[in-house]
Amino acid sequence: MKRPLHTLTAAELTEICRTHFGLDAEVGDFLPGEIAINVRLRAAGRDYVLKAEYPTRTMGPGHIDWITRVQETAARAGLPVAGQVPARDSTVPEAVVADAGERHRSFVAAVDVPAGTQPALVRIQEYLPGRVAAGAHLPEDYPAQVGRTAAALVNALAEMGGEPGPMQHPWSFETTGANVLFACQRIGSLEAAGQVPAEVSGKLSGDLALARAAAQRFETEIVPQLAGLEEQVVHQDLNDFNLLVADEQITGIIDFGDARTAPRVAELAIAAAYTMLGTERPLAALRETVAAYQDAAAGTPAELSDTELGLIEHAAFTRLCLNACIWTSRTLTARPDDHRAAYGRERMKRTWPVLREVLS
Repeated sequence: MKRPLHTLTAAELTEICRTHFGLDAEVGDFLPGEIAINVRLRAAGRDYVLKAEYPTRTMGPGHIDWITRVQETAARAGLPVAGQVPARDSTVPEAVVADAGERHRSFVAAVDVPAGTQPALVRIQEYLPGRVAAGAHLPEDYPAQVGRTAAALVNALAEMGGEPGPMQHPWSFETTGANVLFACQRIGSLEAAGQVPAEVSGKLSGDLALARAAAQRFETEIVPQLAGLEEQVVHQDLNDFNLLVADEQITGIIDFGDARTAPRVAELAIAAAYTMLGTERPLAALRETVAAYQDAAAGTPAELSDTELGLIEHAAFTRLCLNACIWTSRTLTARPDDHRAAYGRERMKRTWPVLREVLS
């Protein structure tokens, strides 16, 4: 049985930092995280975050190691991305630089957890300043900043080698429509089983009808064009919880866990989708994001074709449908004390009204 990683004590975490990363650290608070645990650290006058998770069937040691290399590539390109502390004794088997054929210094340590039966994968990276954009006071040019950030990230990752194996998950760009339809079906089953409160059910039925229509259009109009589009490694989740802001500027890009090879246009479509939240002019925000991206990307590998640009608006709408439907489903099935329930309610409260405006 795997020991829950949130039960690791400060002394155990301190020993992991010292033994596997050569870092004498003071352990602070646990930070929010959907899958990995995130723990604040302080060492040599600097702040860090320790991330730990167990490998899964779809996210094994080699893939997590690759994600750290994507992050390192973005950091070396000068983007506001956290630096990482190399592991002293990585046992990650696929930690190989493809073009040189030599083993590189990995940022992932496979750690035997005390009283556990399976090693955890642990990383330590710098703590970036700023607040997540979701719920923060945002400058007027925030959508334009997001557009320029997306363009810079696409350029930074343009030559990055692909992941060690196929990677599909509920947030994959190419399956956005299919995943919305699946989530709608799941919510319908919950409703039929009496798990949807009566005060929610009426409005939710109308919302799901909008989401299904958007998903079906994605499947019929966008999916057939994807095979002809440029592909590359993308972050694929530049949402408002993964961008940090301070002093009227974007100061950080976090959470590269969804990075994968996908149509290049996915980066802008996903980033633009989330700029529609928290504003009275959602469609204008999306278009400002796209315009700023185009200006920043002109003449670079990030520049999009007319075909790609023509897909962005509806792809962005469908991404928000996916966000709303997945978090609606998770909230309906989560225990009341589960942190995902509160997070999901906040997501629904901000997302469904925007979808009603832009889709109906």
